[in-house]
Amino acid sequence: MRRRVFFVLGIAAPLGVAMAVACGQGAVGVDACNQIERARCQWIEQCFGDAGPYYGLPTPRSNSASYVDDCIRYYQDACLHGLVSNVQPSTGQVSECVAAINSATDCTIVANPETADACAFLLDYDASDADAE
Repeated sequence: MRRRVFFVLGIAAPLGVAMAVACGQGAVGVDACNQIERARCQWIEQCFGDAGPYYGLPTPRSNSASYVDDCIRYYQDACLHGLVSNVQPSTGQVSECVAAINSATDCTIVANPETADACAFLLDYDASDADAE
């Protein structure tokens, strides 16, 4: 019995610490992520069809209403981690990026929004924040 308790504690304690660190409150740009991904999801059928997973977009489950709905639900969870960038974008930057995605004439910007001038902030990364960790 004692060995089982130590075994469980040996696994549960490190796992709990890892989860606490991974799920901290430091997510940057959660709302921005949701807005950008919602705009990208509107293009999933036109640009990707059933090739969504190759572009980081989910394919719908058999009980889903549509690719778009499933994509939006997927990113509601994924965006809880925030943007890869650790720099908070302004409301104006996010609006301009969403507008660039919405007005795209091909799927290049949809697949890689950071390539659009209006979405360049997605590549911003403050190295001093990484040094502080």
